Amino acid sequence: MSIYAITYYLKEESHSCGCEDHDHDHHHHGRDDYEITSHIKTLGTWAHFMPTSFLVRTELSSNEILAKLKDCVESNDLIFVTKVDKDDVASLTPGVVEWINK
Repeated sequence: MSIYAITYYLKEESHSCGCEDHDHDHHHHGRDDYEITSHIKTLGTWAHFMPTSFLVRTELSSNEILAKLKDCVESNDLIFVTKVDKDDVASLTPGVVEWINK
């Protein structure tokens, strides 16, 4: 089994209300990342170590992980998957190095 870091960025669409003046409130909400996070959690043992980053222990390759995740994002979203070298890792996030090394 290998450990992979998965980082994603869901791009916000530009929302225009079509008005000429902006003397009123807008209530534009960001996209929910529930779909991608739920897919990540099915890949293997996982740790959510930063707001849009996960560690996953799995038998899949980085290309297989990306293939499974790209169906749950839009074409302008970003996903980065990389294998973690447990012998050369550092983090200020509490518990990350310990999780990787267990």
